[in-house]
Amino acid sequence: MDFLTFLKDPAWDIPFFKKLPRNDTGDAPGHQGGLVVPIDLRAFFPTLTGSTTSIAPTIDYQIRAILYNGSDKLASVYTRYQFQTWGGTRSPESRLTGNLGPIRNLAEEGDLLLFQRHLENLNLYRFILLKMRSPYFREVSSSLPSGRWGTLFKETPISQQDINNLEEQEKEQETKPFALFEEEGRKIETRSIRLARSIIFRHTIQKIYLNKCVICNSGLMTPTGIHEVEASHIVPKSQCGSDDARNGLAFCKRHHWAFDRGLFGIDESYRMVVPGNVLAISCNRLLAEFAGKDISEPDNSNLKPDLSALRWHRENILIA
Repeated sequence: MDFLTFLKDPAWDIPFFKKLPRNDTGDAPGHQGGLVVPIDLRAFFPTLTGSTTSIAPTIDYQIRAILYNGSDKLASVYTRYQFQTWGGTRSPESRLTGNLGPIRNLAEEGDLLLFQRHLENLNLYRFILLKMRSPYFREVSSSLPSGRWGTLFKETPISQQDINNLEEQEKEQETKPFALFEEEGRKIETRSIRLARSIIFRHTIQKIYLNKCVICNSGLMTPTGIHEVEASHIVPKSQCGSDDARNGLAFCKRHHWAFDRGLFGIDESYRMVVPGNVLAISCNRLLAEFAGKDISEPDNSNLKPDLSALRWHRENILIA
């Protein structure tokens, strides 16, 4: 795999970068408080809430980071994204501190550090060091804008503010009458807003159903916090189905695939419906054991799948 293909892995957002000054490297004299995050790049990290005071001089947020030298993995660590004030003696400065030695000890002034955020686990990042003399540095240099930091390609990563705003919109939407289809204006949204909506929908559904499939009640997870359970639109996005949580269900990959292809539906009593011609296929016996059984429902009854969405799926997707 070439390096640009590595960077464009669809599981990760658009990279952003910083050209490292000496104080961000292992050559820095004395004690240095991690890597400085420029104000312009704060948008792509979690929001730090609250205010620093002389009593509480630091605000921080723990994130998981996979450290790379080029495409070679160095370590997987927990680090802190924080506002530092040096005991309240300076204005808050955003930094990444803790367990970054594998990168800082290799880094020299002028090297690039790329950051990428995972699109499923927003607390997971890749920190990728590109040495000035490496072929990887030369490979990405044509994509670099002028300046000491910025985004690597023409598109912009998803901002935390967009995510925060859309989370608030989702909460508000849950209090309104259910709509099967998305608003007309969303067809012209930017890439980052579309992706942010998808992220919020997935996270909302995973949270509602506790990261468990509503059919088999299973749900695997990686050590980096990425869940197997997927968020399914009952009325699909291809049919302009809304991102309302009431148009969603949590499935393992097997049952998501089967639901999207109409191998089963869900009736008005929230029971699994499997057509006879599907059950007649011997390799579908794993569906047969759940046929007629209740699906798992969310604790909040206001967020149950809307019956009109389930009916649309049975009428338009379920195999006759």
